[in-house]
Amino acid sequence: MINLKNEDRQQLIALLKDIPELSNERSRRQFLAEAGLTPLLPRLDLSGSPFVAISEIITNLLNYGRLSYDREALGVFLNALKIFNIVGVQQQQFVDRLLTDYEMMTPIATLPPIDQWQGRETPTDIFEKIIGESTLRPIAFLQQGINVARSVAYIGVRSPQGNWSGSGFLIGADLLLTNHHVLPRADLLPHTIFRFNYEENFQGEAQQTDEYRAQVDGIFQTNSALDYTLVQLVGEPGTQWGWLSLVETTIRRRERVNIIQHPLGQPKQISLQNNFVEYLGGDVVQYVTSTLNGSSGSPVFNDRWDVVALHHAGGNILEPTTQRRYFRNEGILVSRILADLPPELAERIRSGATA
Repeated sequence: MINLKNEDRQQLIALLKDIPELSNERSRRQFLAEAGLTPLLPRLDLSGSPFVAISEIITNLLNYGRLSYDREALGVFLNALKIFNIVGVQQQQFVDRLLTDYEMMTPIATLPPIDQWQGRETPTDIFEKIIGESTLRPIAFLQQGINVARSVAYIGVRSPQGNWSGSGFLIGADLLLTNHHVLPRADLLPHTIFRFNYEENFQGEAQQTDEYRAQVDGIFQTNSALDYTLVQLVGEPGTQWGWLSLVETTIRRRERVNIIQHPLGQPKQISLQNNFVEYLGGDVVQYVTSTLNGSSGSPVFNDRWDVVALHHAGGNILEPTTQRRYFRNEGILVSRILADLPPELAERIRSGATA
């Protein structure tokens, strides 16, 4: 159990008691539910003044302890303050310090707020299209999803600039692909872990994980414009967890995509089926899907479980060819990444993918 220093506890209560979203019992209950803490609600008395209720919430979350081996209940609550953009920049820095100093969980980096849906179609239009077409798949579709998920890893970075997390996936026995903005520099590698099998079973029980480090003076290929980084790991984790073929694969507008990811640094999750490609152009594919901070570096699959893109962004995104903005997510096309790699490295990846 975490023991907050008295001054940290006082400062945290002072911060939280003035937040409108925590001003009354109903809003407190809703916020905790949206933060993913619904199972803890029966333990909490959310009535009373903001000072009394906030003190009760902090005490009970501290006493509850860990939701999983690397996520404290209070840490999940504090990270949610950033996810929903309800604290200012200086307050976020204080929250980050608490999360880091007390090792509650990795702080997330929040996306800028999106005011409204800005695409050509409304969510209702998309819902009607889903109803209007068959979503039946052979049951083996699920098994193949489990198979390819083994190669997806959580990436945890610690640096003097702060701590953050992302996702990545193996494209060879010892080669892992992620985003440039997750791993922009080689000097971050000694302080970075690559964790496989970071997931829960259907009962919510944590599974045994397997951690690796980057190889000293190994392959490190990065491109900020295409937002990718390729890094070589020690110990060939692909022999245990497999790897994904990285080959040029076509994708068309209105096709579905599936994304396996570690959103908010949480155990592995999947977004599938209600995800439509909305745009193809330049170096990118844009799609309507569900991702969060920490999903950067995830593989974007088509319905045949081929990797078609490297997920890297979400929000009010610009279409390269039309210069219009829409509320979507975006991935870098595999074909553009392969074309950018040094020829010998691209050939090694292609050979490994077909071996």
